[in-house]
Amino acid sequence: MSKNILLSLLLLPGLRAAAQKVEVKNNVVLLDGQPYAGIEGDGCGFTDPQCQYYLTPVGSEKRLFVVKQMIFEDPEQRQASNPTGRTLYLQFVFTAAGTTAEIPFPATLHLRALDVARKVAKARLLKDGTLDAQAAADFVTNNGTPFGDHRRVLNAAPTIIINNPGQY
Repeated sequence: MSKNILLSLLLLPGLRAAAQKVEVKNNVVLLDGQPYAGIEGDGCGFTDPQCQYYLTPVGSEKRLFVVKQMIFEDPEQRQASNPTGRTLYLQFVFTAAGTTAEIPFPATLHLRALDVARKVAKARLLKDGTLDAQAAADFVTNNGTPFGDHRRVLNAAPTIIINNPGQY
């Protein structure tokens, strides 16, 4: 039993560090109550299919990167609950580095500033009020662009149309 208590005491600091409280108030992302980043939405009304959020240093208008909600129809994802194959994902565009990363985002949810703030905080993309270049590079390497790659494959797939079946 003493081993279990010792193990619990060793794990508690790690659990506390991982359980950061993320909030968004007045276009500011708060991490454990401290300002972490500015966040500005564009086209993010409830009925807007396309939405993007710009992340800035707190108190600045300099844009560090943008997170876009992307949607496409994937025939491979068609099913009774999703007859069009609607696929939704988030695209992170790090403009200064010229890199992009994509992560899944549940198609049943509408993108909110808090969703973006949680993803950014979890990835630790910001450090000392600016973009952490190493964290951003790691994020790009670890996530890649699977949705964009799949979209390009779908768009490049040849469509076979046979006008006169007897001709072939």
